[in-house]
Amino acid sequence: MEVLFLVSAQDLTATSILCQFLRKIRAAWAHSRICRWLHSEPFWLGATPSLLASGFPAALRRPAQPLAAASRATVRESRLLALAAEKAWLLLFAATAYPLIDFALRRGGDPGGLAGTWDEILLFLGLLLIAGRLFYRGIGAWRSSELGLPLYLFCGTFIFLALIRSPETGVAVEGARVYLEYVLWFLVALNLPDRTGQVRTLTAFFVATCTVIALYGIGQYIAGVPVPQSWIDQAEAGVRTRAFSVIGSPNVLGSLLALVLPLACAGFFTAGSRASRAGYAAASAAVAVCLLVTFSRGAWLAAFLGLVLFAAMTRPALLALLATAALAAPAVSPGIAGRLLYLFSSGYLVSSQRSGRIARWQAALDKLWQHPLTGEGLGRFGGAVAARAIPGSFYVDNFYLKTAAETGLIGLGALFFLLVSAWRAGYRACAAVVTPAEKTLAAALLSGLTAVLLHNLVENIFETPLMSTLFWVFLGFLLALPRLAAEQAPK
Repeated sequence: MEVLFLVSAQDLTATSILCQFLRKIRAAWAHSRICRWLHSEPFWLGATPSLLASGFPAALRRPAQPLAAASRATVRESRLLALAAEKAWLLLFAATAYPLIDFALRRGGDPGGLAGTWDEILLFLGLLLIAGRLFYRGIGAWRSSELGLPLYLFCGTFIFLALIRSPETGVAVEGARVYLEYVLWFLVALNLPDRTGQVRTLTAFFVATCTVIALYGIGQYIAGVPVPQSWIDQAEAGVRTRAFSVIGSPNVLGSLLALVLPLACAGFFTAGSRASRAGYAAASAAVAVCLLVTFSRGAWLAAFLGLVLFAAMTRPALLALLATAALAAPAVSPGIAGRLLYLFSSGYLVSSQRSGRIARWQAALDKLWQHPLTGEGLGRFGGAVAARAIPGSFYVDNFYLKTAAETGLIGLGALFFLLVSAWRAGYRACAAVVTPAEKTLAAALLSGLTAVLLHNLVENIFETPLMSTLFWVFLGFLLALPRLAAEQAPK
């Protein structure tokens, strides 16, 4: 039970109403079936450990052992291979700096060149480094996870659907790539770090990167940078522009900031010096302010719920502060108040039913009704691929409905199985780490990932290579934490 409320109620004022309320919730949660299910081991770990649980087929593991043993002396003499195995984790700095690298390359004006392929090249290098580490250290260095079966089923299902529902092969391949390519980053992030300190360094670097992005976005808002009229409904009051920073979209920027905000807060609570704490406080403030001026309602709600989860898992006393901030924000900014109030107006409902989210969601449900099992076909509806290849297509603004329309209930079930298993594995990772600093970091990672999953309910966030890459990278970090701590523990 300690994983949900990592800080005991004694840390609060013993006589406070909040403390008593949290104690009751904590006791009820401890006896709930959901809590017991989250803590329990997935059934496939004990049923088929050789293939499905390990994430690395036993058939490949056995023949490789004699080869590694026979060539160990020769391999050890390779300084280049030794250096690559030791420093492979440094490649992840490029992954966590994805937004800035991508912006720098796109600004060069060659979207069809390196700007369009650099992330694939980086992913290939990551997989190559994993292979080099396994050759140098032996197959035993492969870091398994409980996502073996969900990943196999997910990839197999989408390959199968691409083969049977592909009127246009090129569209189907590109549509399948949206789902299958970026999950490989999970394997890279899970296997390249060697110490928990490396994960902390990478997350700190990511916070610094996003702080720069946030400051640039705040500068845009202050300067009143013009934005497309479609980003602002003319019926809304108090919204003159929206920050998009180097990302190019205020909604994707909001999702990025929702991911990083719990990490910045975790850094503040675990900082070892006053200077570091002040830096993380400034970073948290910059990210929060920039998130507000994106005026992305979905990102606001996702970030708030992510912070609620983080507070519940680490410092329940922060829940009162979050409630106060949520109530005060509309009063401080007329733009925020107008943006939120317009959501509940009849004008928004009419506009949404005519050509907004409600109309798009209904169109996705109609497609699902027509092809309930296998969908319309990968890349053929509701996303970036369809917008380029299918005349008259549009964004559904709900990644899960988009998946259902394209792949039917079969594909949606495979996606949900993977994501639910991933969240459960992240929850179990939070329970497995021991030190308070690691627990706080793990809780922040899980909270940020939860915010991204929630934001996909109103946006196609996983269609963005930036956000899909970062999601799987930080999930890999989260699941690596307990393994790294166990490997570093004194034998």
